[in-house]
Amino acid sequence: MPRKPHDYHNNLHDVVKTSCHIGEELHVVTTNAYNTRVLNLRMFKVMPSKTGYTGYTKNGFFLTKSEARELRDHISELIENESAWDVVEENPIKE
Repeated sequence: MPRKPHDYHNNLHDVVKTSCHIGEELHVVTTNAYNTRVLNLRMFKVMPSKTGYTGYTKNGFFLTKSEARELRDHISELIENESAWDVVEENPIKE
């Protein structure tokens, strides 16, 4: 029996230019999934791969509204914690 087509009604809300993932952007999307509306955070390849592919990668995840709020709160706390951003050199390379 063929699967019924599903319209996710993706809505791109914002794009984060990522300096640690050259050639990729973080897309902030809401989508229909798991019988509800969810936050869909996905990496989007803007620089073509060796095969010429651009578009969404397999990297990403879904969060419910309550999970998204929890993530927001944790990220807000982390951003304001200055010591969390200190570079750690516990075992520097010795020559």
